[in-house]
Parts: sequence; C-alpha cells; structure tokens
Amino acid sequence: MSSALRIAARAAATLATVTLATASLVGCATTGGTTAGGGNLTMALTSDPKSFDPPKGTAASDYTVARLLNDSLVRREGNTVLPGIAQSWELTADRAVFTLRKDITCSNGKPLTPAMTAASLNRLADPSISANTTAFFGAAGATVTADDASGTVTVQLSRPWSDLLYSLALPQAGITCSTDPGALQSGQAPGTGAYTLTSSQRGASYTFSRREDYHWGAQYADMPQGETPKTLTANIIQSEATIANQINTGAVDYASLTGPDADRFRGGDYTTKTAPAINFMIMFNQRPGRPGADPMFRRAVAQAIDVTAFDNAAARGQGQPLVTIAGGTAPCVNTDAGLLVPPNPQEANKVLSGTTVKVIGTNAVAGGAGNAYVQAALEQAGATAELTNADNATWASDVMGGTGDWDLTVFPHLNMTNTLGNAGGLFAGAPTPQGRNAGAVDNAEFTAAMGQAMATVDTDANCSAWAQAQRALLEQVDVIPLTAAQVSYIFSQRAAAAAPGRFVDVSTLVLTK
Repeated sequence: MSSALRIAARAAATLATVTLATASLVGCATTGGTTAGGGNLTMALTSDPKSFDPPKGTAASDYTVARLLNDSLVRREGNTVLPGIAQSWELTADRAVFTLRKDITCSNGKPLTPAMTAASLNRLADPSISANTTAFFGAAGATVTADDASGTVTVQLSRPWSDLLYSLALPQAGITCSTDPGALQSGQAPGTGAYTLTSSQRGASYTFSRREDYHWGAQYADMPQGETPKTLTANIIQSEATIANQINTGAVDYASLTGPDADRFRGGDYTTKTAPAINFMIMFNQRPGRPGADPMFRRAVAQAIDVTAFDNAAARGQGQPLVTIAGGTAPCVNTDAGLLVPPNPQEANKVLSGTTVKVIGTNAVAGGAGNAYVQAALEQAGATAELTNADNATWASDVMGGTGDWDLTVFPHLNMTNTLGNAGGLFAGAPTPQGRNAGAVDNAEFTAAMGQAMATVDTDANCSAWAQAQRALLEQVDVIPLTAAQVSYIFSQRAAAAAPGRFVDVSTLVLTK
C-alpha cells in the first residue's frame, strides 16, 4: 500500500471513530437547547434564488434555500466532519462508503433509501445537470451506487479527489428524494431537510414550514437555545440599507450584511457574528477574441489595481489581503506576496489606453462598490470600462452560466470548503456552463499541478503540488487576488443560529423569545 493510501486509511479510521461516537448525539432535534413549536422567523436575502435544485446552485441565495430543504450526508465544523444523513463512513483517496441512518424520512413521509440517495448524488455528478460536478468529484467525475440491503452508498471516483468528504458537507450536495427536474427547480420536490417550501412569490418572498417529523441534523458545538420556528419567511431585499432598517424595526430577524450598514449593529440589542467569508478576485474571460486572452492585457489590469483602494471600497478597509485564490486559513495557501504583480499605473496605461473593457460584478456585496472601483481604476489607466453592476442571480447566470458578454469579473468567491481545490476548480477543466472554469482558462502547468495535489492525501506532497499550481496561476496572471471581505451575520434579540465555520447554518435558526 502506498504511503498516501496508508495515510488515507488512517484518516478514514479516525473519521469513522469520530462519526460513530458523535452519531448518538444526532438523534433528536431538541439536542442543543432547541424545542419545537415556535412562531415565524423572518430572514432577508439580497437576491432571488436561481434554483431550488441543489446541484444547480451557484450563488449564496441558492445555498441558503438548499440547506433548508435538503440535508447532506455529512456536516462540517471547522476541520471536523460530523454525521448528517450518514452515520459513519470509510474513506480512501478515491472511494467513500457511507452508512446511512435508518430513521431518515422524506418530506412526503416516505423512508429515504440508499437508492434514492445514490440517485440524488448521481445528479450532482452529472455535468449535464450539475453546475458543481468538478468541485465535488474532480474533472474525471464519479459513479455512485447503492446497497439497500446493507444501507450503504458508495462514491467511486474516476481519479482521486482529496476534497471529496469536505465537499459533500456543502448545501449543493443536499440529498433530494426525487429526480423530477421541474419539481426540484421550483422547490416542490420532497426533500430530507428541516423545512418544506409552502409558498413562493418570485422576487419577493418565500415561506418555509418546519417539518413536524424532523428529528435529525448535525449538532454543532454552538447549537443555539430556543424554539425552532414553525415557519421561516425569506424576503428578497436587494438594498442592505433597507434590510438594516427592517432589522431595526423588527420586520427582519436575521440577515447577512457586507456593507457599512453592518456597523449599525455593533453591541446593543443585537448579536453579530463576523467572518472573512468572501474572497474577492478578478477573473478574466479568456475565450478567443476577448482581451483577457492576452497575458499582457491581464498584467496591465493587475498594474492598474491598488488592492488597498479596492479593500477600502468593497470592505471598508476591514478585509484581509489575499495572496492567492483562497484565504489565509486554507491549507497549503501561498503566502509569498512577491508572486503578485505590483501596481504600476504608468505601465498599465501603455497597454490599456484606448481599449474597451466590459466589467461585470454583483451588487450583493457592499452594493457593488468594489466593482465601481475597478471601473474607475481601468478608466484612470486610459481604458473605457463598461460596468454591469448586476444583482447576484444575474451575475451568476452571466458568469457561471456561461451566457454573459464580459471581459473581466470581480468574483466574490464563497470558498465554503476552505480549500484550494474548491477555488482551483474555477480555473481548470471544462468552461462554463459544462464546468466551473468561468473564464475558459487554459493553463496546462496549473491544471497538472492541481491534479497532483488533489490525487494525494499526504500533506507534504499536497502542499508541494499546490505551491507549483499557485505559482503557475499567478505568473500567468490568470487571476488577480484582492481581499477577503468580512460578512456580518446580524441577529435580532429574538433569533439565534449556529455558525460552525465562516458561515451560518440557516437550518439551525431558532426563536429565543
């Protein structure tokens, strides 16, 4: 057995021990101080969900509703993997076998079977259906099979992918009880989560009702005290100022804010949890005929950008500078700022003067102030910068859906696995919409080194390969790292939730009074 596989086997044994020990804590929704029978809790989303079908999710609102409607095989708290629908698992570098809990039911009352679970995961592994296949299983994909007799589901990877277990904790991997695409898209398919969608008004609001038979779900260390809401209303409010006003008046109980309105809730009657959750970077459309296909253009854009000025615009000067495609807490992340292109407006002007650049960004973060800064910096360097400051759903469709007319995007990456593999998938493999490679980047050295990194669970080999991969990406200026912006999760006096990492788990929201 190779050293990598010996390490994988030891890791699998450790994880299995942890999960079996923890499984006994997951049997009841009242664990952690919650009780059933609360009233209504209202939350705010800054954009409409693009889809209620978990594998199709590409933006924050999609992930929020996916977590409410469907549970995942496992959950994650920091670097610890917890049981979810699976009570235990065995793991190697290219294979995972999950033993499912026997008491999970779908929202239509039918028992969840391994066959149904495998069908759900095979949709996630199908690139013709899923926007997330490569993030979960790598470019080579996977096959998922079920054994109803033993109560197990097996994920067999075509090639090793070291992020598999962390990825399967994400909302996009939520297990559905139907493969009907229409029902899944509308949120009407039976699911495995704590809630069902009971009313829907596109672009305005959604009401989710708590399942009376729901008694499972991960138990984090910081589970809140209170009553689970009988109904949860999600209102679509694009303006953070309006959201803040509604929190103040009691019309909204929970929201995440990225702009200056978050400062209104420091102390007092509100609880605020803050984390550097949004990794901003500039990505280029490198398809033929686009200016981003020219390395000199990409370098000139980097020379035109002052990261400190961007951080002041997008994150009120409170962000954490990025030196690569992931935040500083991700394993194996580059820390050598010398690999970045330094600002040089005069040199940028020599290349950018007289060019037209189509910039697209989402206004979901600080109203798009960072996008406006990039536009201004390009124009100061002599370019004509045409900015589309889009709502988050439109931005996701144009950039991740592969339908937009853009040259560069200010990309707000939610690296929910906190790994380089999750971020790296944005620069390798099939272009969108077939894959996650939004800019159609073709960097052979990066792709090869990333493949080596994802094929091993040996820490030294993994980090060595990632060092080569990150250097290749930065030297070709396929990306311009910017800043990790803070997200503030605001709770009124009557609301609380668990935040097991940098993100709040909305399925744990409770009413505290």
